[in-house]
Amino acid sequence: MKNKIKSIILVGALLSISSFSHAMGQKPPTQPEQPTQPTTFKASWEKSVSSRSAWTQIVRDVVNTKSPALLRGPGDVSDFCPMYDRLGTQDRLNFWAEFFSSVARYESGWSPTSRMIETTMGTDPYTGRQVASEGLLQLSYQDVQWAPYCEFDWSVDKKYADNDARKSIFDPKKNLTCGIQILDRQVAKKGNIALSSGVYWAVLKINGKYSKLKEIKASTNALSFCKK
Repeated sequence: MKNKIKSIILVGALLSISSFSHAMGQKPPTQPEQPTQPTTFKASWEKSVSSRSAWTQIVRDVVNTKSPALLRGPGDVSDFCPMYDRLGTQDRLNFWAEFFSSVARYESGWSPTSRMIETTMGTDPYTGRQVASEGLLQLSYQDVQWAPYCEFDWSVDKKYADNDARKSIFDPKKNLTCGIQILDRQVAKKGNIALSSGVYWAVLKINGKYSKLKEIKASTNALSFCKK
């Protein structure tokens, strides 16, 4: 009997505590929300080197926040992705990640420290040396004179050896940020990715000697969300 009375008293006490907590506005603990699952998309440059996923995210961020002409869609974007106009923002950003991955493949072999002297382009006014194309998208220090979004600092970089990875033009984020906005500027002015003249990269020149349009289109058209 004593044990039964004790049990009744204990249950009553617990009910009183529960009622008090409810009255004070306290809610019982709930399960924490599950984090949003990251995208499983991988641009071609990261399939063999997983750390290059950072490059993919750089492209996505720059296109999304600083490249409205690209995100909206160039006039010839259907040549590279037939379904582009029907894509949501995330897949459009994934398309551009693959596009720039493909351009970088043919420009630099995906080497951030790739460097080539341009024998027909004269002297770079910023370096006082022969123009060189450098980094993932093969850009030049002279680009800063007309493209303020190119944050290459020759005043610092000149103390480094030509192939020193510490040079700002070799920084993948700075190189990609600059190159993406160069293409955005071109598209805003001329409407298309591929041009017969006035295109920054020879790999995007229609019928050009070094054109890789066929290969780049093959890479982006192979994306599952680009196929009809």
